[in-house]
Amino acid sequence: MVSLEELYVDIAIDYWHIFIPLILVFASVLYFASKKTHNGSSSNKSSSSPELKSNTNNKKSKQQKDQTKGKEKEKEKSQSSPPQQQQQENTNETVNNTISSPNSTTPQHPLLFLKMKGMSEPIECIRFSSNGKYLSLCGTERSIRMFLSDSIFSKPPQSFNLQLPFDNATALSWGNNVLYASLNDSKKLISFNIFDQKNSLGKSYELGFTVPLDQKNNVTCICSSPNAQYILTCGNQDSIAKIWTLKGQLVQSINTGQIKNFTAAMSNDGRFFAFASFTSEVKIYETFLKKDGSVDQSRRVMSLSGYKTCVYSLCFSPDSTKLLTSSKDGLIKYWNINVRYQDIVDPECIYSVSSDIGPLSSVALSPDCSVIAGINVDQSCLAFFNLSDGALIASVDIDSLGRINSMCWSPDSKYLVMGGNDKLLYFWSNPKSVPKK
Repeated sequence: MVSLEELYVDIAIDYWHIFIPLILVFASVLYFASKKTHNGSSSNKSSSSPELKSNTNNKKSKQQKDQTKGKEKEKEKSQSSPPQQQQQENTNETVNNTISSPNSTTPQHPLLFLKMKGMSEPIECIRFSSNGKYLSLCGTERSIRMFLSDSIFSKPPQSFNLQLPFDNATALSWGNNVLYASLNDSKKLISFNIFDQKNSLGKSYELGFTVPLDQKNNVTCICSSPNAQYILTCGNQDSIAKIWTLKGQLVQSINTGQIKNFTAAMSNDGRFFAFASFTSEVKIYETFLKKDGSVDQSRRVMSLSGYKTCVYSLCFSPDSTKLLTSSKDGLIKYWNINVRYQDIVDPECIYSVSSDIGPLSSVALSPDCSVIAGINVDQSCLAFFNLSDGALIASVDIDSLGRINSMCWSPDSKYLVMGGNDKLLYFWSNPKSVPKK
C-alpha cells in the first residue's frame, strides 16, 4: 500500500513544471508586499513628527546665522587692526623678488639688512661681477639668475636669467665682463659674454664657449680674475685641478696629491692660486706666461705649513700679497706671501688665532681689508672678525635660515650676501659700517 507521503512525492516529481513557477510567483508577491509595508511605515513616522523636523531646521538656521555673525566680526576686526598687526599675520606668505623689510624678520638681528627671494630652487653659488654691476646666482634651478646690483634695493629688483636647458650650474666665477660656469649633468665648462647694453636681438648676453671638463666628479669651484689670462677649475671629491685659456682650451692638469681638494682661490692679479685640502698643507702655485702673454704653465712655488688638521677654506687679500686660511682645528691664520720664495724664504704667519665659534667651513675677506666673515656650518653660526688681529666683532645664530651654501662680499664692502637651501638671499651689514648706539 502506498503511503500519503510517497504519493505527494510522486505528484511533485510528475508536476514539477507547475509547482516551481507557482513558488516563484508566491515569493515575489511576499517580497513586494513586505517592501510596501516598510515604506508606508517610514512615511508615517516622518509625517507624524513635524515638530522634530522643524526643530532640526531651526538648529541649522541658527548655526548659519552664528557663522555669518562670526565672519562679520572677523572682518570688522581685521579692518580695525593696525597695519603692523596685519603685516605680522602675513609673515608666512611666500617671499617674492621684492625686498623684505628687516622689521619683518623675527627675531631681527641688527646686522641683517634685508632678505629677498633669490631663486625658486636651493642656491649653491653667489658671485658679484668684477665691476659690481651684477649679482649672479646658481643652484639646482636650470638657469643662472642675474640681478642688477643697482636695482637690488628697489621694488622689484631687475633681473634676467641665463638659460641652461636640461642642466644646472654648480659653480660660478667672473672674468672681464665674462661669466664662467660649470654644468652638473653634462660636466662642461661654459662662458657667457655679458654686455653693458642690449644687442640687436634685445639680449644682454651671448653664449661664449662650451667645452667638456673631462673630469669624473663635479667641478664645485671656478677661479678667475679680470687680470688673469687663465681659468682654474677643481672639485671637492678628488685632487685634480685644471687650467684653461680664456677661450676654453685646456692648458694643464694638476694633481695636488692631497687626497681631495675642498676649494681653491686665485689672487686678484692672477699670479698665484692655492688649494684648501684634506691634508694639513696649503700648496701655492704660480702661473707663468709666454712672451705673447698667453699661459705657459703653473708650478708649485710655496707651501703653508704648521697645521695639525685639514684646511677648510682660504682667500687672498685684494692686493694679492696675503692669504687667509681656516682649518678644522678652529684656527684662523693670516699669512704674508710677499716673500722672496726664489731664495727659499718661507711665507710669514702674521697671526694665528682660535675662532670663537669653532672651525670655519668658509671664510671671505671684505674688499676693503677690514673684516673677515666666517661660517661654522655644523653650529649654524655666522661671525665677523677684525682682519687686523682676528678678534671677534659679532656673531649671529643662523640656525633658522637652514644650510648656507655660499657667501660673498659686495664690491663696496658694505654687505655680506649669502644664500642656501631656503632659496633666499640674506644681506648682512658690515659691522664696522653700522653706527654704534
